[in-house]
Amino acid sequence: MVQRLEAGRFYGRTLRRRSVGDLVLADVLYPASDQLPRHSHDRAYFCLIRQGVYAEQFSHRCRECSPSMLVFHPAGERHSQIFRDRAVSSFNVELGPQWLDRMREWGAPLDQPIQFSGGQAVKLGFRLFRECWHQDLEASMAIEGVTAEILGLLVETRPLGLPGSNWLRDARDLLESRFDQAISLTAIARTAGVHPVYFASAFRRAYGCSVGEFIRRRRVDFARDQLAQQDASLACIAVAAGFADQSHFTRTFKRFTGMTPLEYRTFLGFKTN
Repeated sequence: MVQRLEAGRFYGRTLRRRSVGDLVLADVLYPASDQLPRHSHDRAYFCLIRQGVYAEQFSHRCRECSPSMLVFHPAGERHSQIFRDRAVSSFNVELGPQWLDRMREWGAPLDQPIQFSGGQAVKLGFRLFRECWHQDLEASMAIEGVTAEILGLLVETRPLGLPGSNWLRDARDLLESRFDQAISLTAIARTAGVHPVYFASAFRRAYGCSVGEFIRRRRVDFARDQLAQQDASLACIAVAAGFADQSHFTRTFKRFTGMTPLEYRTFLGFKTN
């Protein structure tokens, strides 16, 4: 009998786990020399192999999985794995019904196994892994955005909007005006009148960054302007820019500028207490 794993469950030891909407993201460790029986998953998922090597049998085929591979498993696919002499670190991203419904609406049902060895999909997989463990307000949108970009690479590429497209300009204007608020990728795409996967890919091509990264940059730019005003406190600037708190503000600001807000204010020539 082939075991069917319920939603959110993986073999191996889950080191970290996060849910964003109906996405489940898990950092999973599989022991060296382990062997997983033939099984399937209730939900589709893709995995980014970060460490280790294993052999996988699936759909009457087999493949050798190694670091910097991204592998998509459709729901119900039967597979088994044999791990080599080193533990395997795998970043598993399970797709809930809403994501698969969106793909079907786009005429792209994800019902076939797919794999990437290197390339843009793997780069995005590592970016998603890094985004997953950020604890700021933009992380959820960034996770949704990068996931949508990966799914866009899993299906046939379609022509994307150009930087001059009206809906892209309108979407960017909306993000500019609401950078200090919590807003989802799906809501922005719906306002633009396009599919979220299409929107995420088109936005990156047009503006060179993900939607989540765009919002982070906009918040930091706003904070820079506010820091030039000596009477504005760091706590007030953090709230006005849309950061969760002053600590979140400091971490994000330093990531983009290489300085803390206090160091930046000193750089501007203001005296600090």
